[in-house]
Amino acid sequence: MTEAIIDEGIDNFEDSDQFTDAEKAALRYSHLMHVDADKLDEAFFDDLKKHFTTEEIVELGSFIGFNIGYHTFFGTLDFYPMFTPDGRLVDQDESRRIYGDVPVSHLEGAMQRATESKEDA
Repeated sequence: MTEAIIDEGIDNFEDSDQFTDAEKAALRYSHLMHVDADKLDEAFFDDLKKHFTTEEIVELGSFIGFNIGYHTFFGTLDFYPMFTPDGRLVDQDESRRIYGDVPVSHLEGAMQRATESKEDA
């Protein structure tokens, strides 16, 4: 898995040729759980069943729910990622400078700020 594929999964999975139909369905599941869970209706789960067993859907949903909750919880603590987009371990002050007041995708400038910080050190 490369950074480019991760970026594609975050920003363009629906139109990407980097993912199978099953992977797109899983990414759609994750996206909707996070932004619009009301769209997870019977038709949506019928589509998931084309790619996954009931047990796999439950496992995937549990994992997605856990991660959404985990990130929400850490957000309430004003906790920032401990690693920069280029993989360096940093303290909370440097992480806040890199990611901004609200952490964003490294596509939104964090990678550049992380690289500049490394050069300054």
